[in-house]
Amino acid sequence: MKKLWTAVFSAMLVVSITACGNNDETATTETPAATDTTAPAETTTEAPAAEATETPAAEEPAAEAEASSMSAEELLNKAQEATKELKSYNMVANIDQSMTLNGEENTSKTNMNTDIVLDPAISGYQEIKTDAAGASTDIKQYITADAVYMEVEGQWRKLPEEQRSQMMATLESGSNLEASFDQFKSVASDMKVTEEGDDYVLTASLSGDKIKSMASDMLGGGDEQSAAALDQMNIEEMNLTYALNKETFYPTKSLIDMTMSAESGEGDQAMSMSMHMIMDSTISKHNEIEAITVPQEVVDSAQ
Repeated sequence: MKKLWTAVFSAMLVVSITACGNNDETATTETPAATDTTAPAETTTEAPAAEATETPAAEEPAAEAEASSMSAEELLNKAQEATKELKSYNMVANIDQSMTLNGEENTSKTNMNTDIVLDPAISGYQEIKTDAAGASTDIKQYITADAVYMEVEGQWRKLPEEQRSQMMATLESGSNLEASFDQFKSVASDMKVTEEGDDYVLTASLSGDKIKSMASDMLGGGDEQSAAALDQMNIEEMNLTYALNKETFYPTKSLIDMTMSAESGEGDQAMSMSMHMIMDSTISKHNEIEAITVPQEVVDSAQ
Protein backbone atom coordinates (compact mmCIF):
# COMPACT_ATOMS: atom_id res chain seq x y z
CA MET A 1 0.00 0.00 0.00
CA LYS A 2 2.85 2.38 0.79
CA LYS A 3 4.23 1.88 -2.72
CA LEU A 4 0.84 2.61 -4.23
CA TRP A 5 0.51 5.86 -2.30
CA THR A 6 3.96 6.81 -3.58
CA ALA A 7 2.59 6.37 -7.09
CA VAL A 8 -0.48 8.46 -6.28
CA PHE A 9 1.63 11.33 -5.03
CA SER A 10 3.97 10.99 -8.01
CA ALA A 11 1.03 11.50 -10.34
CA MET A 12 -0.14 14.46 -8.26
CA LEU A 13 3.38 15.87 -8.46
CA VAL A 14 3.01 16.01 -12.23
CA VAL A 15 -0.25 17.90 -11.78
CA SER A 16 1.25 20.44 -9.41
CA ILE A 17 4.23 21.05 -11.66
CA THR A 18 1.76 21.57 -14.48
CA ALA A 19 0.20 24.27 -12.36
CA CYS A 20 3.40 26.19 -11.98
CA GLY A 21 6.43 24.02 -11.60
CA ASN A 22 5.95 23.83 -7.87
CA ASN A 23 4.80 20.86 -5.80
CA ASP A 24 2.70 22.75 -3.31
CA GLU A 25 0.20 19.93 -2.99
CA THR A 26 2.33 18.29 -0.37
CA ALA A 27 1.30 21.16 1.91
CA THR A 28 4.77 22.59 1.93
CA THR A 29 5.98 26.11 1.45
CA GLU A 30 9.25 27.39 0.25
CA THR A 31 11.09 29.93 2.31
CA PRO A 32 14.05 32.15 1.66
CA ALA A 33 17.56 31.02 1.80
CA ALA A 34 19.21 30.40 5.12
CA THR A 35 17.05 32.55 7.33
CA ASP A 36 18.76 33.04 10.69
CA THR A 37 16.49 31.50 13.31
CA THR A 38 17.50 34.10 15.86
CA ALA A 39 17.56 37.25 13.77
CA PRO A 40 15.36 37.47 10.65
CA ALA A 41 16.66 39.39 7.67
CA GLU A 42 15.58 42.98 7.30
CA THR A 43 13.62 42.53 4.08
CA THR A 44 10.35 40.81 4.88
CA THR A 45 7.50 39.78 2.63
CA GLU A 46 4.08 40.02 4.17
CA ALA A 47 1.89 36.95 4.31
CA PRO A 48 -0.54 36.66 1.40
CA ALA A 49 -3.38 39.02 2.16
CA ALA A 50 -6.83 37.70 2.83
CA GLU A 51 -9.11 38.14 -0.13
CA ALA A 52 -11.18 41.29 0.20
CA THR A 53 -14.90 41.17 -0.36
CA GLU A 54 -15.89 43.73 -2.94
CA THR A 55 -19.01 44.47 -4.90
CA PRO A 56 -18.42 42.74 -8.20
CA ALA A 57 -18.25 44.91 -11.27
CA ALA A 58 -20.62 44.27 -14.10
CA GLU A 59 -19.34 41.31 -16.03
CA GLU A 60 -18.20 41.81 -19.58
CA PRO A 61 -18.66 39.13 -22.20
CA ALA A 62 -15.67 36.79 -22.17
CA ALA A 63 -13.32 37.26 -25.09
CA GLU A 64 -13.52 34.44 -27.57
CA ALA A 65 -10.42 32.33 -27.99
CA GLU A 66 -8.59 32.89 -31.24
CA ALA A 67 -6.32 30.43 -32.98
CA SER A 68 -2.64 31.26 -32.57
CA SER A 69 0.15 31.13 -35.11
CA MET A 70 2.49 29.96 -32.33
CA SER A 71 2.90 26.22 -31.88
CA ALA A 72 2.87 24.57 -28.45
CA GLU A 73 6.54 23.63 -28.76
CA GLU A 74 7.51 27.20 -29.67
CA LEU A 75 5.64 28.52 -26.64
CA LEU A 76 7.17 25.95 -24.31
CA ASN A 77 10.65 26.86 -25.58
CA LYS A 78 10.00 30.55 -24.94
CA ALA A 79 8.51 29.82 -21.51
CA GLN A 80 11.49 27.66 -20.62
CA GLU A 81 13.86 30.45 -21.56
CA ALA A 82 11.77 33.03 -19.67
CA THR A 83 11.88 31.02 -16.44
CA LYS A 84 15.62 31.62 -16.27
CA GLU A 85 14.72 35.20 -15.30
CA LEU A 86 11.90 34.27 -12.92
CA LYS A 87 13.02 34.89 -9.34
CA SER A 88 9.72 34.88 -7.45
CA TYR A 89 5.94 34.62 -7.81
CA ASN A 90 2.66 34.05 -5.98
CA MET A 91 0.32 31.15 -6.63
CA VAL A 92 -3.25 30.76 -5.42
CA ALA A 93 -4.64 27.26 -5.96
CA ASN A 94 -8.11 25.89 -5.29
CA ILE A 95 -8.32 22.10 -5.24
CA ASP A 96 -11.52 20.05 -5.19
CA GLN A 97 -10.91 16.36 -4.63
CA SER A 98 -13.15 13.32 -4.39
CA MET A 99 -11.55 10.01 -3.40
CA THR A 100 -13.09 6.59 -2.93
CA LEU A 101 -10.96 4.15 -0.93
CA ASN A 102 -12.25 0.58 -0.59
CA GLY A 103 -15.79 1.80 -1.23
CA GLU A 104 -15.67 4.71 1.21
CA GLU A 105 -15.94 8.14 -0.41
CA ASN A 106 -14.29 11.26 0.96
CA THR A 107 -14.34 14.77 -0.46
CA SER A 108 -12.17 17.76 0.35
CA LYS A 109 -11.65 21.36 -0.68
CA THR A 110 -8.28 23.04 -0.30
CA ASN A 111 -7.16 26.62 -0.83
CA MET A 112 -3.44 27.38 -0.94
CA ASN A 113 -1.93 30.86 -1.12
CA THR A 114 1.82 30.70 -1.62
CA ASP A 115 4.60 33.27 -1.98
CA ILE A 116 7.69 31.71 -3.54
CA VAL A 117 11.23 33.01 -3.91
CA LEU A 118 13.47 31.03 -6.25
CA ASP A 119 16.61 33.17 -6.26
CA PRO A 120 19.05 33.41 -4.56
CA ALA A 121 17.61 30.27 -2.92
CA ILE A 122 14.27 28.49 -2.84
CA SER A 123 12.08 29.85 -0.07
CA GLY A 124 8.50 30.71 0.69
CA TYR A 125 5.49 31.26 2.87
CA GLN A 126 2.20 29.40 2.53
CA GLU A 127 -1.31 29.49 3.94
CA ILE A 128 -3.43 26.36 3.49
CA LYS A 129 -7.10 25.93 4.34
CA THR A 130 -8.67 22.48 3.98
CA ASP A 131 -12.28 21.42 4.49
CA ALA A 132 -12.71 17.65 4.70
CA ALA A 133 -14.90 15.18 6.59
CA GLY A 134 -16.84 18.01 8.19
CA ALA A 135 -13.73 19.60 9.69
CA SER A 136 -11.68 22.63 8.70
CA THR A 137 -7.91 22.87 9.06
CA ASP A 138 -5.77 25.99 8.71
CA ILE A 139 -2.01 25.73 8.32
CA LYS A 140 0.68 28.35 7.87
CA GLN A 141 4.22 27.40 6.93
CA TYR A 142 7.67 28.90 6.49
CA ILE A 143 10.39 26.74 4.96
CA THR A 144 13.98 27.90 4.97
CA ALA A 145 17.37 26.35 4.40
CA ASP A 146 17.82 26.44 8.19
CA ALA A 147 14.39 25.53 9.53
CA VAL A 148 10.74 24.78 8.78
CA TYR A 149 8.07 26.40 10.94
CA MET A 150 4.44 25.27 10.87
CA GLU A 151 1.42 26.75 12.61
CA VAL A 152 -1.57 24.51 13.32
CA GLU A 153 -4.43 25.56 15.61
CA GLY A 154 -2.61 28.74 16.58
CA GLN A 155 0.60 27.05 17.74
CA TRP A 156 3.90 27.34 15.88
CA ARG A 157 6.37 24.50 15.97
CA LYS A 158 9.76 23.88 14.44
CA LEU A 159 9.90 20.64 12.47
CA PRO A 160 12.71 18.11 13.02
CA GLU A 161 15.75 18.37 10.79
CA GLU A 162 14.91 15.16 8.94
CA GLN A 163 11.56 16.56 7.86
CA ARG A 164 13.11 19.90 6.94
CA SER A 165 15.72 18.30 4.68
CA GLN A 166 13.11 16.10 3.01
CA MET A 167 10.82 19.04 2.34
CA MET A 168 13.65 21.16 0.96
CA ALA A 169 14.80 18.35 -1.33
CA THR A 170 11.28 17.94 -2.69
CA LEU A 171 10.91 21.69 -3.20
CA GLU A 172 14.22 22.02 -4.99
CA SER A 173 13.32 19.19 -7.34
CA GLY A 174 9.77 20.33 -7.98
CA SER A 175 10.75 23.97 -8.53
CA ASN A 176 12.99 23.19 -11.49
CA LEU A 177 10.78 24.98 -14.02
CA GLU A 178 13.13 24.46 -16.94
CA ALA A 179 12.97 20.70 -16.43
CA SER A 180 9.17 20.76 -16.14
CA PHE A 181 8.85 22.43 -19.54
CA ASP A 182 11.04 19.69 -20.97
CA GLN A 183 8.46 17.20 -19.70
CA PHE A 184 5.65 19.11 -21.39
CA LYS A 185 7.45 19.10 -24.72
CA SER A 186 6.90 15.35 -24.86
CA VAL A 187 3.14 16.01 -25.18
CA ALA A 188 3.36 19.23 -27.23
CA SER A 189 1.80 17.49 -30.23
CA ASP A 190 -1.38 16.93 -28.15
CA MET A 191 -1.70 20.60 -27.22
CA LYS A 192 -3.95 23.14 -28.91
CA VAL A 193 -2.88 26.79 -28.79
CA THR A 194 -5.27 29.75 -28.75
CA GLU A 195 -5.06 33.40 -27.73
CA GLU A 196 -7.27 34.96 -25.06
CA GLY A 197 -6.63 38.58 -24.15
CA ASP A 198 -3.07 38.96 -22.88
CA ASP A 199 -2.41 35.21 -22.79
CA TYR A 200 -1.48 32.31 -24.99
CA VAL A 201 -3.58 29.35 -23.82
CA LEU A 202 -2.51 25.73 -24.23
CA THR A 203 -5.11 23.00 -23.81
CA ALA A 204 -4.80 19.24 -23.97
CA SER A 205 -6.54 16.02 -23.02
CA LEU A 206 -3.85 13.52 -22.08
CA SER A 207 -3.92 9.76 -21.75
CA GLY A 208 -2.73 7.83 -18.73
CA ASP A 209 0.36 6.42 -20.39
CA LYS A 210 1.71 9.83 -21.32
CA ILE A 211 1.11 11.22 -17.85
CA LYS A 212 2.76 8.19 -16.25
CA SER A 213 5.73 8.62 -18.55
CA MET A 214 6.22 12.19 -17.30
CA ALA A 215 5.87 11.07 -13.68
CA SER A 216 8.38 8.27 -14.22
CA ASP A 217 10.92 10.70 -15.65
CA MET A 218 10.45 12.98 -12.65
CA LEU A 219 10.97 10.10 -10.22
CA GLY A 220 14.28 9.34 -11.87
CA GLY A 221 15.71 5.98 -12.73
CA GLY A 222 16.99 5.18 -9.25
CA ASP A 223 13.65 4.53 -7.52
CA GLU A 224 12.57 1.18 -8.96
CA GLN A 225 9.93 0.55 -6.28
CA SER A 226 8.17 3.85 -6.96
CA ALA A 227 8.39 3.27 -10.70
CA ALA A 228 6.82 -0.19 -10.31
CA ALA A 229 4.03 1.23 -8.12
CA LEU A 230 3.41 4.01 -10.62
CA ASP A 231 2.93 1.36 -13.29
CA GLN A 232 -0.10 0.09 -11.33
CA MET A 233 -1.84 3.44 -11.67
CA ASN A 234 -4.64 3.88 -14.16
CA ILE A 235 -4.66 7.58 -14.97
CA GLU A 236 -7.86 7.64 -16.96
CA GLU A 237 -7.82 11.24 -18.10
CA MET A 238 -6.18 14.59 -17.49
CA ASN A 239 -7.61 17.73 -19.09
CA LEU A 240 -5.19 20.63 -18.97
CA THR A 241 -5.48 24.36 -19.57
CA TYR A 242 -2.30 26.38 -19.19
CA ALA A 243 -1.85 30.11 -19.87
CA LEU A 244 1.32 32.10 -20.62
CA ASN A 245 1.56 35.89 -20.75
CA LYS A 246 2.15 37.08 -24.32
CA GLU A 247 4.93 39.52 -23.37
CA THR A 248 6.84 37.72 -20.63
CA PHE A 249 5.86 34.08 -21.32
CA TYR A 250 5.48 33.61 -17.56
CA PRO A 251 2.65 31.29 -16.44
CA THR A 252 -0.50 33.13 -15.36
CA LYS A 253 -3.08 30.41 -14.71
CA SER A 254 -3.80 26.74 -15.06
CA LEU A 255 -6.74 24.37 -14.74
CA ILE A 256 -6.21 20.64 -14.34
CA ASP A 257 -9.02 18.08 -14.22
CA MET A 258 -7.70 14.57 -13.53
CA THR A 259 -9.32 11.18 -12.90
CA MET A 260 -7.28 8.16 -11.83
CA SER A 261 -7.63 4.81 -10.06
CA ALA A 262 -5.49 2.00 -8.68
CA GLU A 263 -5.65 -1.40 -7.02
CA SER A 264 -3.06 -3.03 -4.82
CA GLY A 265 -2.55 -6.03 -2.53
CA GLU A 266 -4.61 -9.13 -1.85
CA GLY A 267 -6.91 -10.36 0.91
CA ASP A 268 -6.83 -8.17 4.01
CA GLN A 269 -4.18 -5.98 2.37
CA ALA A 270 -6.25 -5.31 -0.76
CA MET A 271 -6.87 -1.68 -1.62
CA SER A 272 -9.00 -0.14 -4.34
CA MET A 273 -8.78 3.60 -4.92
CA SER A 274 -10.34 6.06 -7.37
CA MET A 275 -9.84 9.82 -7.36
CA HIS A 276 -11.13 12.86 -9.22
CA MET A 277 -9.30 16.13 -8.70
CA ILE A 278 -9.76 19.63 -10.11
CA MET A 279 -6.98 22.15 -9.47
CA ASP A 280 -7.60 25.76 -10.50
CA SER A 281 -4.58 28.06 -10.07
CA THR A 282 -3.61 31.66 -10.74
CA ILE A 283 0.01 32.79 -10.83
CA SER A 284 0.96 36.45 -10.33
CA LYS A 285 3.45 38.85 -8.71
CA HIS A 286 6.20 37.65 -11.03
CA ASN A 287 9.55 38.93 -9.69
CA GLU A 288 7.73 41.22 -7.22
CA ILE A 289 8.53 39.28 -4.03
CA GLU A 290 12.02 40.20 -2.89
CA ALA A 291 12.41 37.95 0.13
CA ILE A 292 10.55 35.96 2.76
CA THR A 293 11.66 36.11 6.36
CA VAL A 294 10.51 34.13 9.38
CA PRO A 295 9.18 36.71 11.88
CA GLN A 296 11.00 36.80 15.19
CA GLU A 297 7.78 36.13 17.10
CA VAL A 298 7.36 32.88 15.17
CA VAL A 299 10.90 31.80 16.06
CA ASP A 300 10.42 32.73 19.73
CA SER A 301 7.06 30.99 20.15
CA ALA A 302 7.85 27.79 18.23
CA GLN A 303 7.87 24.60 20.27
